[in-house]
Amino acid sequence: MYLERLTIENLRNIAKADILPGITNNFIVGKNGAGKTTLLEAIYLLGRARSFRQGNDKNLIKVSTDRLTLFTKLHTNQGQRHKIGLSKDDKTTHIRRDRETVAKLSDLAKSFPLTVITPNVQRIIEEDPHQRRRLLNWGVFHVEHTYGSLAKKYQKCLNQRNIALRGSRSQLSVWDRQIAELGEAIHKHQSSYLVEWNKILNEMIEAVGIIRPLRLELKSGWKRGLSLQEAIEANQKADIERGFTTSGPHRMDIRIMDEGADIKSHYSRGQKKIAAILLLLGQAMMQVKRTLESPILLIDEIHSELDSDSYHSLLAYITELQLQSFITTLEPLERGETTGKSGAKMFHVEHGTVSAF
Repeated sequence: MYLERLTIENLRNIAKADILPGITNNFIVGKNGAGKTTLLEAIYLLGRARSFRQGNDKNLIKVSTDRLTLFTKLHTNQGQRHKIGLSKDDKTTHIRRDRETVAKLSDLAKSFPLTVITPNVQRIIEEDPHQRRRLLNWGVFHVEHTYGSLAKKYQKCLNQRNIALRGSRSQLSVWDRQIAELGEAIHKHQSSYLVEWNKILNEMIEAVGIIRPLRLELKSGWKRGLSLQEAIEANQKADIERGFTTSGPHRMDIRIMDEGADIKSHYSRGQKKIAAILLLLGQAMMQVKRTLESPILLIDEIHSELDSDSYHSLLAYITELQLQSFITTLEPLERGETTGKSGAKMFHVEHGTVSAF
């Protein structure tokens, strides 16, 4: 999949922009605060109806204007073309795909796959399990067509069980059985996904050659050796005291291991950043393999905490993947191998004005 055209009006400091991206690398060059990330944000908004920048949705509309509008033309790997438009004011957001209103954002996300790599991508590894759970669930969602509905059913049952734990417990056994059944099914999908993710990740690590092989290990969210039903029964007293469910895939985590040690505690921030980037690229290529559709890469200022050789090794590898990518950077790249490939382009952003080099 790739964008043929991107139009922006009144998004943050960009009053108006209309660009024709290249089908592979698109380098977005400019000083800090120029509007480089805003260009990436426009693409993300069209695919998710929200920003990837935390806490920034309130300030999306350009000062002194009352509405922002975005538009793109998409070309799929199967040769189909689609038009997606978004308009937003202070109260409402409207998204249309091929002139029809988008009712479910999950459908939009599936039809417009994106992989976002932010400057602090290493937080996937450094911070609490929520980040890694989200990453795994999002990956499985994109390659297993039943996973989204399965996860929704599980969350609904989990909410009902937690209510029962804090009030009338007459229906507790009913929710226990449903959570156990749905949770085991989710765990099966996650385990299968992780096997393939491990394989692709280490193929990438070998190709890039800047960190050692890694192993992803799935912690199910309940005691090893027990079924989920057995774990729920064993922890019921503690769950009643706490008022929430302590066993299940909602407590899952991924350990990222190098020769038996968790890299969270002994890798440098730069090494963790490289590992996190390759984790995300691995998911992107799994999606290509399983769905025959390629996600668009949004890569924002990843050079910090990376030495020059590692940074350019990653860029060269991203180029080899032949995915459409939008990559922000402070300075024009000097190495022609990353920009000289067919379909690559470079854009300059200054004070919210976007122009092609």
